[in-house]
Amino acid sequence: MPIEDAIADLADRIKKISPNAVVKIKKRNAEEASIRVYAPADHETAIKEEVQPITLSLLTGEGLDVQVLVYDIATSLPQEATE
Repeated sequence: MPIEDAIADLADRIKKISPNAVVKIKKRNAEEASIRVYAPADHETAIKEEVQPITLSLLTGEGLDVQVLVYDIATSLPQEATE
């Protein structure tokens, strides 16, 4: 699976849980990326429970390292520039 497809799938799943979340994506290379999610604190657990098994499967099965970091949007404002 191309990393772009993995990122798109994860971002879509995150948005279904937290439609107003701000999602910032930083692709490092063809096998590594990070997704920063700025969402309400009460969405954090649901987001992590949804994406954790997928990111683990991507790493072990596809060799893709996609990290998803969730921040409370009330205390950690997203950077203005798109990463």
